[in-house]
Amino acid sequence: MSIFLWYIDEVGTPDGNPLVTIVIPTYNYAKYLGKALGSCMRQSYERLEVIVIDDGSTDDTEDVVRSFEDGRITCCRQENQGVSAARNRGLSLARGDFITFLDADDYLTDDSIEQRLRIMLTDGDIQFVISTTYSQDDHGTGIFRDGFSIGDTISESLCEELLMKRIPFATCAVLIRTSRARKFEFPVDLTNGEDLVYFSKIFFRTRGRFLSKPTAVTWTHADSLRHNIKDLKEQRTGLVEAIFDDPYFEGRLDHMRKAFAAHRCFELFRRFYRSGDTRLARNYYKQAISTQPSRLLKIDYLIKFLRTYVRRRGHSRLT
Repeated sequence: MSIFLWYIDEVGTPDGNPLVTIVIPTYNYAKYLGKALGSCMRQSYERLEVIVIDDGSTDDTEDVVRSFEDGRITCCRQENQGVSAARNRGLSLARGDFITFLDADDYLTDDSIEQRLRIMLTDGDIQFVISTTYSQDDHGTGIFRDGFSIGDTISESLCEELLMKRIPFATCAVLIRTSRARKFEFPVDLTNGEDLVYFSKIFFRTRGRFLSKPTAVTWTHADSLRHNIKDLKEQRTGLVEAIFDDPYFEGRLDHMRKAFAAHRCFELFRRFYRSGDTRLARNYYKQAISTQPSRLLKIDYLIKFLRTYVRRRGHSRLT
């Protein structure tokens, strides 16, 4: 009898009460990690394992994990290898039938796992559920952005919707069957957009569900913005090649390449414009227009582009 109970606890029940794994990669984010872990422990669905992958942190990460004193949480430490390697390690350790990835500076709504899991237990052909999210800035302001072109839907075309930004995307918003999740790995050679590369494969020609109800909160703060700018300068437009040159897709996404590349350049323009790097911002704006001239009609971006010249002249007069 004790052997049977151990087996149920380790592997999970075979039907309505499966084990769900939450993987949290973290590197020197102790000041955010407690909120992420707390949101996991408050889940209305309680059959969870939470795997924290400490990617070589030098702060109080270990103390934060220990403070929870909950047997569902385990912490695995490794030398610093980057977020993709940390997620891949968590994926390899997962025992759950379902898995989700939660960044250490984001957190889940209290019914996050329950809402998404219920959908997948009802329809065994659904391999993943992606939802909308709330976003929070460094001042604690919460925002929910609605108005996307599709509502709640089941589709095998969510990869295309994802890449064309017709649905919102955050890593923490996706719950996946572990059997599907383990078919791929996060690319360790990318430092920005690596999650989009991974999930475009997860979604490709696979039955999934888009849920319009938010199930997580993404947090934009000074630390994340600073890291993103550094990574973007090194990576440039490498995300485009990483997705569209991947032989897995067999060229079936090529019809979207120009639109995705132009949108990516606009995203880089926006990021560098906000950071004050007007030279790089202008370069990416010009690249976007060269790739897809119709983008010139986006007046808000055009106005910002023209302002970069005003900023430069104003700076010159002050120096």
